[in-house]
Amino acid sequence: MPIEDLLLSGVNLMLLGMGIVFTFLLVLVFAMKGMSKLAMAVMERQRIVDTHANAPVVAGQEQAAMRGDLVAVISVAINQYRSIRH
Repeated sequence: MPIEDLLLSGVNLMLLGMGIVFTFLLVLVFAMKGMSKLAMAVMERQRIVDTHANAPVVAGQEQAAMRGDLVAVISVAINQYRSIRH
């Protein structure tokens, strides 16, 4: 078998393989974009449901209580760290 036939066969095989990989990657990109749009739509719908279900009656008082709890937890953690360190 002459070398020209072998080289031509190798080039054909290379182009076929590269074409298959390119096509697969192209399909993968479009599938990922579609899945991303679907996930964003589901998350947006979930966010709308969650905001209506978890809306507090008095938003200011609930946030102030949460901040007070957060300050208390942070204060205890700092005191514990200082007592262990010294």
